[in-house]
Amino acid sequence: MMAEVFTRLDKRKIRVAARGAEDKRRHRRVPLQLVGRFLDTHSGEQKCRLIDVSPGGAKIMAKKPPMPGDTIVLLIDGLGRMEGKVLRKGSNWFSLQFTAHMRKRDRLADAITWRFNMERLGLEEDRAAPRKQGKGRAVLHFSDGVKIDADVVDVSISGAAFSCLERPRINEEVRVGEMRGTVARIWDGGFAVAFMPPSGENANAA
Repeated sequence: MMAEVFTRLDKRKIRVAARGAEDKRRHRRVPLQLVGRFLDTHSGEQKCRLIDVSPGGAKIMAKKPPMPGDTIVLLIDGLGRMEGKVLRKGSNWFSLQFTAHMRKRDRLADAITWRFNMERLGLEEDRAAPRKQGKGRAVLHFSDGVKIDADVVDVSISGAAFSCLERPRINEEVRVGEMRGTVARIWDGGFAVAFMPPSGENANAA
């Protein structure tokens, strides 16, 4: 009887250790020098450079680091868009903890692994039809139920520009994937959408 109890305990320890090793592997920081931008509610949009990153967080170099506790949006070339909370800062750097669901962290882990290996081995971006930031097609959902397919002309952390024949109304609410915003500008052949800024409530719920 006691032998069975110890066997169950040993198996439980093995499972706990395995989960711990998996979490450590998934959140291990790797050096990755990529440029990008970030948006915070105090200083607006700024250029930055990645120092190291994991699916759980990153260390960023910037001229004006945000304050600890701030919620920011980060856009890194090759990795995409992430939201997070600032943990620490120095004179020209800050560390960030991502606030994302597990599925998005899994996708980020794949992207980090690819970019890290590509940089180390000098590989070309030859994955099957990789989607580049600011290019491609998007589906926009408007508040009145209308859905529009449009070409992405340009994209930043704070907004995006689309090319299409349809003409939405200024200030009309729109959803693009996980992003929500309003129509900010219209021109001949397209329109621009301003994304809603990050909020502490949304970040805590992520």
